[in-house]
Amino acid sequence: MQFGEFKSTETINPIYKRIKELELEQHILDLDTYGFTVIPPEKVAAPDGFLERITETVLRIAKERSGVDLKLDENGSVGSYKAQPQTGSQYLLYYLLMADPIFEEWLMNPTLYTIGCYLLHGQQQLSSLVSFVKWKGDGVMGGGLGLHTDSPPDRDGRLPTCSDISNAAYCLTDYTEENGCIAMVPGSHRYARGPNPGEGIKDAVPVEAPKGSLIAWHGNTWHGAFPKKTDGLRLNVTTYMCHKRIKTQEQYKQGVTQEMLDRNPPEFARLVGADDMMGWNESGPDIAKMMKYMSPENKKLIAERMAEMAKATNEPAEVS
Repeated sequence: MQFGEFKSTETINPIYKRIKELELEQHILDLDTYGFTVIPPEKVAAPDGFLERITETVLRIAKERSGVDLKLDENGSVGSYKAQPQTGSQYLLYYLLMADPIFEEWLMNPTLYTIGCYLLHGQQQLSSLVSFVKWKGDGVMGGGLGLHTDSPPDRDGRLPTCSDISNAAYCLTDYTEENGCIAMVPGSHRYARGPNPGEGIKDAVPVEAPKGSLIAWHGNTWHGAFPKKTDGLRLNVTTYMCHKRIKTQEQYKQGVTQEMLDRNPPEFARLVGADDMMGWNESGPDIAKMMKYMSPENKKLIAERMAEMAKATNEPAEVS
């Protein structure tokens, strides 16, 4: 018997194998047990110099959008930046995938991709790619830790027990409690609901990590952030993925260019919804586009089903 080779699990066998190849077993256990994990820099599988390049790119984009030349060791300012929400000590840079090719490179990071694959069972799509730019101050609207969940609730406030959301923060600076790191409530992903006002604060723990680490969490996990008490920036790149049945926060299906698709592997196309045939007009669904970017495992599964149907009707099966 060989785990990772079962016929009945062909579509998820590759995820299992990648977890083992990248030595992420402990981090998968962390996610299942506590709802979050911290993957150290040596396991993030980023090439040499990547952390410095992506940090410089985020700072450049911040200057282009705000007019402020930010320095890592100095407090920031919103300048002329208008995007909301923002506070006196934090703002978000949105739609980074479309701002520079380095974010395409990040989206294809093996560790990031594998965590998203695991939490969303291979049905993940990119919902948003942003940077939280934070400096000394409260940084949380309304004060407190700002505890919340990322998963969209049902009308009664309940959340699915499975994860509809996978979120991950790539730390571009050191994360400590004094530096305003993420706050997590361990095990809260099992509650399948969001926190009530004031709930969970006493159970929240600081998620401390050196720069270059990847902090990943289940969409149901209660989390927020501690206020930043030190001078300088706390910077990240946050990659928010959702299940394909969920509407994305940022627009990729219509925004991503063919050039972007051509210079990246098929996994990239699936993450940005290029294989999504929904939303058709009188011409009907574009099945060819879906098949072009479909995973080999799903193509094989469809081919087998079509062959069975053809056999039953004595008609030839056609799969491109």
